[in-house]
Formats: sequence, structure tokens, C-alpha cells
Amino acid sequence: MMARPYCVVVALLLLAVVSGFEEGASNPGFVARITRKGLEYARRFGVAILKKELSTIKLPDFSGSFKVGWIKSVSYDFYRLKIHRFELRNSDLRLRPRQGVTASLANNYVFVSGNWKVKKAFVTLDGTFDVSVDGISISVSLNLGKDQSGRPTASVARCRSSIGHISADISGRLSWILNLFHERIENNFKNILEQKICEMVRKSTTSHLEPYLRTLPVILMIDQVAGIDYSLVGAPQVTSQILDTPFKGEFFGRNWHSPAPFDAPPIRLPEKHDHMVYFAVSEYVFNTASRAYHQAGRMNFTIQNKHVPMDSPIRLHTSSFRTIVPRLARLYPNTELELEMSPESAPFLRFTPGNVTLMPVLDIQAFALLPTSSDRKPLFQLRVTTNISATISVSSDRIVGSVTTGSKLKLELKHSNVRFINVELMEAILNYYALHTIYPSLNAKLEEGFPLPLPRDTHLNSLELQVHERCPNSWDIGQRQHLDVKPGSFNISCEYQVCILHHETRVGKGLLSLCWLN
Repeated sequence: MMARPYCVVVALLLLAVVSGFEEGASNPGFVARITRKGLEYARRFGVAILKKELSTIKLPDFSGSFKVGWIKSVSYDFYRLKIHRFELRNSDLRLRPRQGVTASLANNYVFVSGNWKVKKAFVTLDGTFDVSVDGISISVSLNLGKDQSGRPTASVARCRSSIGHISADISGRLSWILNLFHERIENNFKNILEQKICEMVRKSTTSHLEPYLRTLPVILMIDQVAGIDYSLVGAPQVTSQILDTPFKGEFFGRNWHSPAPFDAPPIRLPEKHDHMVYFAVSEYVFNTASRAYHQAGRMNFTIQNKHVPMDSPIRLHTSSFRTIVPRLARLYPNTELELEMSPESAPFLRFTPGNVTLMPVLDIQAFALLPTSSDRKPLFQLRVTTNISATISVSSDRIVGSVTTGSKLKLELKHSNVRFINVELMEAILNYYALHTIYPSLNAKLEEGFPLPLPRDTHLNSLELQVHERCPNSWDIGQRQHLDVKPGSFNISCEYQVCILHHETRVGKGLLSLCWLN
């Protein structure tokens, strides 16, 4: 089941309502921003849910006694109280810098009915009643934070309710007796309602909001190699117009979790409030992923003859390498070859206008596999440079990617035990292999992607990213979007532009910004 639309925004909203960044907090890899338009969206759907919740309040029975002239003391009971209608007329949801979120509802109305009975000695009379309550005001302040694990917490800091006017209409035999004491009875109703409204708000926060916030991932294992840390790195920045929530967004190895040797860049989203929610992803996230998989050895490739496509004119065999390495067939006749490829360091993404690129530097070591033993004879070593174009996109609830060749592999001979090597011909062979084997293998892994920090049952679809360069003093973010809400589902169709910030002087200084809702 898809998440209720209001839950998506409210959950993000509640995550972000804590005052100011904590001192010493590190820069985040992800930032979620909610604007006043997003707040209005949350208010609209939140009111609908609150109305439903208030209508289910179970009002307690109450009783009392009074004296009526010669009849003296008479006891009464009001029971089977039921709310038939709860109208929420005026509502407001506001950001309070350094305080949180305040929700207020004013001039609301409720209609209650039930049964009554009075007792005097052995005589019991009964009937029905209707109560109209008008001018109900509710004010709730939410206090949010994070626990030691970086998981968000929520509690009601303050709840106040008041009732302007109440009118009871009592019917039945001798109902005139109760009508004599309608003021006392109406005050009982007023006290019960004021108490129950705030009780329901606190109960709903404990039973619905807090468990929902706990579904937001803190540590997610991506596969057998790496996981990602989505804990909050600090308390979000809150102003009267926007709030920004910082997630760590750092990949780590399953068997080790050492800090990255580079910092995340500061993420400063533009002061734009045109859309409901903005989401920013810095290069730090992708580059810590590259580091994790590099340290785990998952970027190393061993290429043997069996891995070469069957339609390739060149096999990893000394007989096929006569024109590349003339002496090879004489030194090792009828012998298979093996290539080991590994990056010199973890390749990092580079954001440029309209492009996302990597420029890895690889080492290739060639070996001869001796048929009479398990030994390998080192033949030559090559240094390879290339430019790879990457595409980043969002699929449902995951960030996915793919790579294509940006430029051909360029080879440089570092060392040779077999004298002359035709490097240009070797380049052609490796480019063919990369295009038909290495890139498809990488894309199969990148298609799996990694999940966004979203609460339970929240999914995005039909998303399109574009990369733009940041101007010196301004950002360019635009979006066209369609929101489709149906019973039991929540679908977003979105077209947007992505703004990228890149500093040439330092690795990891990139920023990807996108809008989720409008």
C-alpha cells in the first residue's frame, strides 16, 4: 500500500522541526527542504485525518446528582455518548524558528448525542439528548529531535483546547427536571471534551506519528559489501519560510566503518519557495560509495579467455597476441593469458554542466598461465586513463545510475618483460572488451541503485533529472509536475531541473538538487 499523501509531507516536516544546526555537526550528504507550500499541503491532508480521528473519540459516561424541591436528591446518568459530526473550520500550521511546528484550529463545531436516565428511590426515567458545541479551539506544539542513533523523535510539547459555546437539548419524560440544571450538565460536557481532545492528540502522536517516524531508515545495508548511513547529522535549520533536514548519506563497508578521508561539501539550497519539497544530494554520497566498493576490492577485474565474447576476433591466448607482442608466442607457446585490472584509487564523480563524469586511472597487469603448473608469469603492465559519462536518475524510491564511454581508453606502457608491445593495437582490443563486457557488467550493478531516505510505503515515479551549472550568485531550478492522488495510492509525476555545484579545487564539492512535490 502506498503512503497517505499527508504522511509523506508531515513525516518529512516532523523530521525537520528542530532548531538550528548542532554545533560541531558535520555537513550532510542529503538535505530535504520543506517550504510553506509543503506546510500547506501537510495542513490540508492533516486536517482531513484529524477530523476523522476526532470523530472517533470515545466520550466517557458521566453522572451526578441534584436537589429538586420536595423531591430532594435525584441522581442522573448520561451514557452512550457518540460524536456524530466534527467540523474543522479554520486551521493553520506554522513554522516557529527555534521552536518547531505549531498547529492551531479555531471556530470548530461538534455534535454529540446520547442517552440519559434519572433515579429516585425505585423510580427510573430515561430519554435522549443532543449537544451542540461551537467555538472549539485547539492549539498543539510539537517538539521534535533525534536520539543518539540519529533517529527522529516526536512528542507533544503543549496542547490546549477551549470551547466557546455549548447547548444541550434534553428530551424524554420529565426532561424538564434535567433542563433546570442544564448549565451544570453543559459544563460537564465541556470539561470532558477539552480533556479528551488533547488526550487524543497525545495518543495519536505516540501510536501513529512516532512509529511512522521510526520507519525512516538510519542504517541500510545495500548488499554484501556496503551499507549507507542515513542518520541525522544535526538538528535542521528552521525559519519562518523553510526548514532543511540534514542526513549523513555516507556509504561504509559491511566489515569496516572508518570515516571518509574527505568532508562533505556544505549544501546551501537556494532561497526559493516555489515548490513544496526540495531534495539535495551532494557528490559526497556517490564518492563514499566509490570508496567503499574500492576498498572492498569490488572494482578489480580479472579477465580470462573464457570472459572474452565469442565473436571477438582476439582471444586471450598467446597465438592471438602475435601482432601485439611478437615474442610472446615464442616464449609461451599455446598458452592462455590473464589480465588483472584495478583502479589506482577510488574514482570520484565530477559534476559539470549537463554531465556527470568519472575519470578513473587503471592499472592492467598481464600474465601467462603456465599449462604445466599453477604459476603465472608476469608479462607487462599498462596504465589506462579514460573518461566515463554517468547518468543519475531516480526510480521509485531509489537512486540508480548507468555509465557509457565518454572517451576511448588510453594506454601507456609502464613495464614490460617481453620487450616490444603494440600499445595502439592493445588499446583497440581493450576498448572492444570494455564496450561489450565491462560497461554492461557495471550497469547491471548500477541499475540496482541505493534507496532514498524515505519513510515506509513512500515511492516516487516518472522522475527526470537535468544537470545545470550554478551561476556565481544564483541558482536555476525549475519544475513542472503533476500530482495524482487516488484512494489507496499516492503517485507523483515530476519533471524538474537539477542544479549542480562543483568546485574544481577539491574532490566531493558537488551538489545535486531536485524538487519532489509541487
